[in-house]
This record gives sequence, structure tokens and C-alpha cells, in this order.
Amino acid sequence: MSEGTGTGYQYTLVVGPDGPDRAWLEAILMRGGLEVAACTEAELLAMLDVVPPRLVILDDTSSRPERMASFENLRAHLPLVGVPIVVLAYDADIDSFSTAITRGAAAYLVKPAPAEEVVAVAHKISGWLRSTDLTEKRRRLRRPLLLRVDVLARDRGVTVPGQIVDVSGSGCRIELGESFTKGEPVRITLYGLEGSTDLTLAGEVRWHRAAPDGGHTIGMKFTGTAAVLAGRMLGTGSGRT
Repeated sequence: MSEGTGTGYQYTLVVGPDGPDRAWLEAILMRGGLEVAACTEAELLAMLDVVPPRLVILDDTSSRPERMASFENLRAHLPLVGVPIVVLAYDADIDSFSTAITRGAAAYLVKPAPAEEVVAVAHKISGWLRSTDLTEKRRRLRRPLLLRVDVLARDRGVTVPGQIVDVSGSGCRIELGESFTKGEPVRITLYGLEGSTDLTLAGEVRWHRAAPDGGHTIGMKFTGTAAVLAGRMLGTGSGRT
């Protein structure tokens, strides 16, 4: 994790108290094919020579205020600036979920999360960072965010489940199982931990791409007041999609 631990963006860093929870998390990530390092928050903040990881997982056992204080400490720690942070916590209420997302978490998972879900999220975000279809400038304007949504094709009256994979101040990218047409008006409904939040954002499809596995990805541009609302609900700033 310090100087000499591989190269930057090649490992996942687990931050949390040393104990059974952290040991389990380290084990499942390693079994899932990821290189892992682990430390407590205090140990991390005392080190300034940390090689930037590809992903940080905050393994939390505290209350929401303490958890978000730790989250902000990690975001502000110089070696971790710009590194996606996944929050893993016991709190399953909507306020804990929404607070983490609006503050900039890449995902929020509730303990005890299935091992396969945790590993899939880690690989997904690592894959986002390995993607080659973004310039460095555009990468800085986006942030990875894994969030379940329903996408309504407003003219067709068809609703398709999907997942936001990254977001900027002006729009988001969504993976889903059906194709959409460039310029098509859409409305997305955001999901929380237990179902729909009934919060919606309007937009239009800027582009569509078919994936080799049969899935689809669309770039959605927020329209009207949706960009302002997205900034509040998704913790975004100005940017491009």
C-alpha cells in the first residue's frame, strides 16, 4: 500500500477496523481475483506515500454521522483524491443510502451483503476506470455511480430496468436491456435500497451503443430542471456525458 506496493490503480483498498468484518471482505475480494490491501482509517491518514488504489471500500461499523465523517476524511486524503469510494455499512435506511450517494459514494451496500454482489461491484467500478472510451478530461468530469433505475421511453410508454454506471453534472450513462434512439425523450426513476424512491429525472438520449453481450448502453442528457435536481440527488457538478 505504501511505496513499493505495485503500481497505482492496481489494487483495492479496504479501510475499516481490524476484525472479522474486514477479514471477510478481504478474503472474498481476493477470491474474486482482486489484489487487496487493508488498514484502519487512522493508519491510512497517517501515511502520505500511499500508492493510489483503483478503488476504496469503506468497511463501516459505526453510526451515520461517524461514517460520513470517515468518508469525508478519505475523500480529502491527498493520495485518494478522485478515487471512487464504496460504502459498506449495516444501516439499511434510505437516509443513510441517500446521504452517501449525494456526498459522492460510488455505491452503497448493506451488510451482510452477498459476497458475489460485493465482488461484482468492485469489478464493475474497476472496469469503469480501465475503460478506454474516455479522454482524461472527460473522465475527471464524471464519477462512477452504481444505481438502479427504471427508464421510461416517454413517447413509446415502455419502461426498461437499468443501472446508472456513471454520472456528471449534465447527464449519466445507463446500462439496460433494450435499445433506445438518439434524441428519444426519457424519464428515469431512481431506486433506493428497498425499491423505487419515486424520484424522477427527465432527459433525452444523446447516444446509444450495443454491447457484445447483447446489452445496451445509453448516454442520457438531463433536460429542464433535471440537471439541478441531479446535482442535489446524485451529488454531481457541471460536466459532460
